[in-house]
Amino acid sequence: MLRGRECSPKPTASTLWCICYLRPDFHDRLLGASEDRVHEALIAETSVSMDRAAWRSVKWRHYRKAADQIRRLSQADLLVPLASAGLGLAVVSNSTRAEVDHNLDLADLARLFPVTVSRDDVRHGKPDPEGYLLAARRLGVSPTDCVVVEDSPTGAGAGLSAGMTTIFCPQVPTLVPPAGALVAGPGDLSGLFERLGLLPAMPRGGMLRNDKNPPPAIK
Repeated sequence: MLRGRECSPKPTASTLWCICYLRPDFHDRLLGASEDRVHEALIAETSVSMDRAAWRSVKWRHYRKAADQIRRLSQADLLVPLASAGLGLAVVSNSTRAEVDHNLDLADLARLFPVTVSRDDVRHGKPDPEGYLLAARRLGVSPTDCVVVEDSPTGAGAGLSAGMTTIFCPQVPTLVPPAGALVAGPGDLSGLFERLGLLPAMPRGGMLRNDKNPPPAIK
């Protein structure tokens, strides 16, 4: 979808993504929202009249073509040390099962996550805590022993509602964190993980010192 284009009165599936006008704040406002919420917003704020199933088909077709071109701030280099420290890792996403699996495979990260929860696996998406609570059960840990890392207020709200320590690490710096969340920039996560006991401290010389017992799970 392109911002700033005139909206056709009757967009078709093949042209929807090229001609639908979106307000400049549409993306940031719905960052982290589930598919059903995004579809509802499109219906309410644009001339889109496609039902959710048809819209999902169009979205998925275009998403598969563009997914490998999307570049985001990434802390994937921290995942291996976290897994090596004995933490159970999980992905909890408002994306569909197909999108979650596709993205993890594309990024070569699927092997690091024994548990993945998509929007298709729960009745209520974020900001409802259902997804995070399900992930904790599947990992066999208490929610209070889990740490959530989120890039949207919607997701951070879900983590907090689940009773989990929640780190808000936004990709859009203007987003406002929910009350109660820890706030970290992309370059601050490693140090924050050390302070929380999730990663062994890094002494001079760069070797990991494994003298802590980290909590058993992180999201």
